[in-house]
Parts: sequence; C-alpha cells; structure tokens
Amino acid sequence: MTQEIRTRLLLMADAQYGSFSKSLIPECKPLLGVRLPALRKMAQEFVKNKEWKELVQTDGADDVYFEEAMLRGMLIGYGTAKEQDNEEAMRMFDKFVPFVDNWSVCDSFCNSMTIVSAYREEWWEHLQSFLAFQKEFEVRLSLVLLLSQFLKWDDAGRKIPRRRVITEADIMQNIAWKSKKQAQNDSPEDSGNPYLEKIFSVLDRPFTQGYYAQMAAAWLTAECFVMFPAQTMRFLIKSGMDDFTYNKALSKICESRNPAPEVKARIKSMKR
Repeated sequence: MTQEIRTRLLLMADAQYGSFSKSLIPECKPLLGVRLPALRKMAQEFVKNKEWKELVQTDGADDVYFEEAMLRGMLIGYGTAKEQDNEEAMRMFDKFVPFVDNWSVCDSFCNSMTIVSAYREEWWEHLQSFLAFQKEFEVRLSLVLLLSQFLKWDDAGRKIPRRRVITEADIMQNIAWKSKKQAQNDSPEDSGNPYLEKIFSVLDRPFTQGYYAQMAAAWLTAECFVMFPAQTMRFLIKSGMDDFTYNKALSKICESRNPAPEVKARIKSMKR
C-alpha cells in the first residue's frame, strides 16, 4: 500500500483493540487495531472513486501491517464485484493468494469476493488447483469460498436459507442407518444446490495441510449439515476425512443451535 494509506491507517489505530485482535490472530503481520467497519468503509470509498485498481497494483510484499493486507483483499472483492470483469478478478485473486497468511484476512477476503457467485462454474474449475496444493491457507481460502459463494445458492442463483431446527426426521429423510458400504451405493436426493455433491467430493479426503485448513473443512461440513442435513449425514457415514477434521466437524455441528438435542446426541455418538 502507499505511504498515504499507511498514514491513514495509523491515525485510525486503536492500540487496545489491536492487542485484543492480536491474541485472536497470533500469526499475522504487525497489527494496528483498525476496526473492520472502518476498513470496509475505506475500501468502498476507493472503489466508488475508482482508485482501487491503482492501490491493488502495488506490491503485496510491501504491506507492513495486517490492515494493509485486509484492505487489499477488500479492494479486490468490492472492486471486481462492481466491474464484473471475471478474468481480471481471477488474475487479482491469484496475485493476492500468496499473501494470505492468517484466517482473518482469508475469511474476510472470501466473503468480499461476491463476483464468484456470478461465475461459479468458471471459479469451480479455477479453485481445483488451489485445493490440490499442500499449502494451508490456499486450501483454507478455497474451502471458505466454497462455503460463502457455492454452498448457499441454488441452481437458479437464489440464496438458500439455513434451517432453524434440525430434527431426527430431517437427518433420516430418505436414509436409514446403514453400513458405510450401503451408504456409498445410495443415490442422493436432489438438494437444489448443483454443487453440494461436488463439495462433498472435495471434503472426502484427509486434510494434512495444517490446522487452519482442517478447521475450514470442519466448518464447511458443519454448514452443509445445517443446510442439507440428510445429504450431509450420508456423507459423514462414509467420509474419508482424517479423524481430527471429522471429529471437529461433528463438534461444530453440535455447537450450532439448530440441531435438536436428539440430533446432537446422535452426532456425538459418531465420533471416531
């Protein structure tokens, strides 16, 4: 980022908030303590004034502070969403990915990349190379994009609501308790989401890239369960996840308020 941007960030810094945030993101660059709403407002200002491309074209390796990386990701997300130039969005995405080194920048960037939901087929193909890497945050970034821009949309592009309550009847819909071999032969009912089974295929493997990739996979699995409980239960029965990620997914499901107590009891009984 430019020195002018850095000066603005320093003026907005809150040292006490920075110390608190640092305790949650210990692996990040030096942290000033600028609150996210202020960063979003700044990013939106630059996009509105058409200054964002010039800022994004500066070298990400020169970013000194956590907030500079966060702002860079927001500029890419908001700017590409406004212009709807998917090829440019992919180029900027690829250039920024190597500088994503903590969960906070990763997740904020993914949530801002709303252009992905308008070009899901192209982005699905684009993300496969990142999912194949053995780099922790490249895998996490891809998984969080699947959660924020693929999982929550139906084939008509409408947002799918999360279920408020998940009962035994919901998780047993069109499925009986079966062996792993029997579950593999089931034909899943139509979920309304054309990417759900593809997402399960991505999750159906051990995650060895590191803790933050594993937690993203667990989070994505838990969100699948809240939205598509019967299909996700079928996946869990036959899941090829490593034990740590699988058990974390079960824990995250149980942390949710949505499953009924008897559903949580069943989920807990599935721990490896």
